[in-house]
Amino acid sequence: MKTENAFSLIASTREDQDDINALSEAFSLKAFHYIDIAREERLNNLLARWPLLQELAADQEPQR
Repeated sequence: MKTENAFSLIASTREDQDDINALSEAFSLKAFHYIDIAREERLNNLLARWPLLQELAADQEPQR
């Protein structure tokens, strides 16, 4: 059974984000808004796995 390290789930997106930034700079894409769907899915999985993280994240959101 393979267990994933929570840090590796988040750290792996850093390289992808650097690639996106490099492309954005190379082609002068000023209004380029990139949404990393895979990262969002990993974060949702982490929050589902550790409910306390979800509570802490909710506390950090600005009050409306």
